[in-house]
Amino acid sequence: MAEPSALLDQAWELSYLRPLAARDIGLRLAATGGPLAAMGWLQVALAEVRVGDAAIASDALRRARQGFNAANDALGLAWCDEVHSIELRRAGDYAGSARVQAHSDARGTAGLGPMYEFVCHNTRAITAKLQGRNDDALRHFYAASDAAARTGWAGPRIIALCNLGGFHLALYNLDDARRLSEEALSAAREAEVAQAVVTAATNLINIYHAEGDMRQARSMVDFLVTHDNDLVPPMLHRHALSLALGHLGVGEIDAALGHLEAGAVAAVSDGDGQTMWAWLEARCLLARGDAAAAREVAEQTLQQRRLEQLQDQPFETMQLHLALADACEAVGDAAAALACMRQAHALYAELVGRSARARYVALEVTHELAQTQRERDRALDSHRSAEDDRRRLAELNGALQEQMRQTELLHAQLREQALRDPLTGLHNRRYLFEMAPGLLELARRQASPLCVALMDLDHFKLLNDTYGHQAGDLVLQRFATLLTQILRRSDVICRHGGEEFVAVMPDIDVDGAQAVLARVLEAFQSQPIESGRRRLPGGSFSAGIALFPRHGHTLEQLLTRADRGLYTAKNHGRARIEAAPQTGFGTLG
Repeated sequence: MAEPSALLDQAWELSYLRPLAARDIGLRLAATGGPLAAMGWLQVALAEVRVGDAAIASDALRRARQGFNAANDALGLAWCDEVHSIELRRAGDYAGSARVQAHSDARGTAGLGPMYEFVCHNTRAITAKLQGRNDDALRHFYAASDAAARTGWAGPRIIALCNLGGFHLALYNLDDARRLSEEALSAAREAEVAQAVVTAATNLINIYHAEGDMRQARSMVDFLVTHDNDLVPPMLHRHALSLALGHLGVGEIDAALGHLEAGAVAAVSDGDGQTMWAWLEARCLLARGDAAAAREVAEQTLQQRRLEQLQDQPFETMQLHLALADACEAVGDAAAALACMRQAHALYAELVGRSARARYVALEVTHELAQTQRERDRALDSHRSAEDDRRRLAELNGALQEQMRQTELLHAQLREQALRDPLTGLHNRRYLFEMAPGLLELARRQASPLCVALMDLDHFKLLNDTYGHQAGDLVLQRFATLLTQILRRSDVICRHGGEEFVAVMPDIDVDGAQAVLARVLEAFQSQPIESGRRRLPGGSFSAGIALFPRHGHTLEQLLTRADRGLYTAKNHGRARIEAAPQTGFGTLG
């Protein structure tokens, strides 16, 4: 039998690689009754609380704490607190878990070793995630990854990669999520860690699907269901939703339904899975032609989540609203379909904000960790005086503050550029080209009209040249305000560039669109605008209107035809609204 100290080292190395093997070593150490018996019980408690029986974990933790108290072992008692915080979290007492962690943090982690730091940061990250404190969770996940690398052991590193990849997926930061999850899958396969292989692979199914790479998502399903059973455990029904998603993305409805039926009990009982299950079930029902049943599944789930005040991931809720929109449209309820589309658009905006924030925090934390690592390396070889060390630290802190300022600016730019034109506050071209295809598809399915209006301010260059760009900006802002006041809430209004604006107007024909824009033109011409002490001349605009599907089936075609109408309006003296000419797209199918 190996020396007890060597067995303990082996148990720590296995604790996040093969926890049940670490538990068995812990039982052997506990049976010796020697000085390491309490550490043996701690290993039993850590393994059981994570992957085993809660009652056994509680009893083992009690025995470990008794042993450490008797030996006045501060490190052992600190470990007991960490395991207890995991125990509380697993029992659903997130607030209690956070209180224990805060008490432990007051003691500090200095000198307790990288494995202790890894467990501390990992448990705090998960607790913060469950409490909705995303920034704190992301920072702790990165700190856990840094500590895991310093342990030199595969288990903590794989867990850290899986957790980071999965959390970036939840924050819709798909680039980092894919990179980390692919790295986690490779490391888990190399170390033959079955549960981590499944976790990373199912994360990748969701990531590839969100990126639109359906074939890659489907190939990951094949990897899971056909791989060596010694590596991938047979309990894949726990991940039935991700498997169903992979099949659904390539149109394999029967296979998707089979996985949904296998995982229905787990999904419905697990709050984190219910929304995704409903979204996939609704999509399968729609593919089968049962729109009424799809609508019922989606509406019941959304109502239940609201009544229970449960928080869902925006991506899954957005997908459920999109499925509900299609179901409502299929049964002829256009108003409900449009309302669902607006809900989906709002959730998409939230996802873009989450993604930008996650990239910003990741950049900031990576910079901090890199600085810390460089400082560690320098400290090992440094023979400089204390004064030199203080000066270098001040320089590093100054550089870090500057980098934080730069990344904060980057974050603000990302959020603004994602959806809004900074001058007018209207949506920008990116939003227009992302959201218009969905509105066109809805109009096509409902056989309802939809107009695209292209507006250009008259004599705007002359205004800028005469009164200056500040006056021009003021006119643009006033015009944008009029558009938002007069056009309908269902219309998508965007600044197309320069003095050009675009409005996508569902459920309205050319006559109706012309009437609305005529109101805008009248208000714009009559509204006095002053720049400083100068009164600006009355403004006007010219507009062209294209009708879907008469003038085109895509946004690009409709904008081209609306531009022809705009050209006609300009040639006929400006301050006019002209419909696109009838000819030009006669061969569209």
